[in-house]
Amino acid sequence: MQTKTYICQNCACQEFISRPSLYDIFEHQEGKLVFVKSEIMEEKIELFCRECSEKLDFDQTDLTF
Repeated sequence: MQTKTYICQNCACQEFISRPSLYDIFEHQEGKLVFVKSEIMEEKIELFCRECSEKLDFDQTDLTF
């Protein structure tokens, strides 16, 4: 079975960012902000190229957290 490769078709970047439907939760602990978890606010996540903002067409089952 061939492994899928996700590369931006516009600029060949291999890093992608999510829309603001993913929230990192930090908690105040002993004068510090400590990462607790990430929460996804929508069932469907959209990803965009970090360099040029082109929307990535991908299979949702390929997401790993």
